[in-house]
Amino acid sequence: MHKVYINAASICVNNLSLPNSRENWIKVDLPKIDSKILSPNSARRMSKAVKMGIICAMEALQQIDRSELDGILVGSGKGCLIDSDRFLQSIAVQQEEFLSPTAFIQSTHNTVAGQIALLIKNTGYNMTYSQGRVSFESTVFDAYLQLVLNERKTLLVGAVDELSDISIDISESIANTTDQPITTGIPRTEGAGFFIFSNQKNQHTLGELVDMVIYHPTEELRPETQLAAFLKKNKLSAEQLDLVIYGSAKPETPSEMEAEAFNDLAKINYQSQIGYFDTDVVFAFDFALKQLNNQTFRSIESPIGNKIGAFQHVLICNFGDQNSLMLLSRC
Repeated sequence: MHKVYINAASICVNNLSLPNSRENWIKVDLPKIDSKILSPNSARRMSKAVKMGIICAMEALQQIDRSELDGILVGSGKGCLIDSDRFLQSIAVQQEEFLSPTAFIQSTHNTVAGQIALLIKNTGYNMTYSQGRVSFESTVFDAYLQLVLNERKTLLVGAVDELSDISIDISESIANTTDQPITTGIPRTEGAGFFIFSNQKNQHTLGELVDMVIYHPTEELRPETQLAAFLKKNKLSAEQLDLVIYGSAKPETPSEMEAEAFNDLAKINYQSQIGYFDTDVVFAFDFALKQLNNQTFRSIESPIGNKIGAFQHVLICNFGDQNSLMLLSRC
């Protein structure tokens, strides 16, 4: 069995102004795309989700020989929302007649993975997962299995989700109708993150993905029980975890991480830093890698004070209808 390493990382999230923000919705400001990577004419026809995916993917791919890339895996909770909106609008306006298929073709969840493959001329394994809150974890699990079994050696793994004006209007209309607040402190946002996974370690290696699990929580299989079993399987105790990074499908309500079993663990809610979207766990993944490499992330300080530089094991927990655990370790 081979080990799984992360050899590059790139994310595109908001500007981390959440602690002072009162906005319910925060959109990401995209950096200008280099015309050598993507022509302006092509970029104009692409949705924001595709642009975010390309920006992150190309930045991650700069650190490897693209000819070594065996496949592309992308997760997305809702796919290309903006193009979906355009297609549904055209159905309504044109009364279901003389519809152009372009917006429909571009709205599918696998558009991002396909566009990246076309851009870099990669004809390898290409897969997209849409599994709600665990869409990114599903891509990671697929990559993990293929790499440990040595079926492939290098994979581009990532996730992307975008906001659309219509989805925002619908959510606000529902909130106004039901007199329920849209958020109580954690704004909805958008973002992307891409990573190079490999079973070969190199000079750029950021960390090792030791193990992961996706499970459906029940009364018998509570987070505390699953965590204990997960740590036992990996021959670790809770005290050996330097940091737990967690998020929830309902970030505005108390998380299951507040259960008594987790009280003594150093932990941080990453959604309080970047907001909430279906695949926001890509930020947690990147943040964990930075902690393992003695880095801080912009305005975020380590929740363990002076322990910077001593991180060996970081656990990422994502709670929702499906829960996930991902254990990253320093190489």
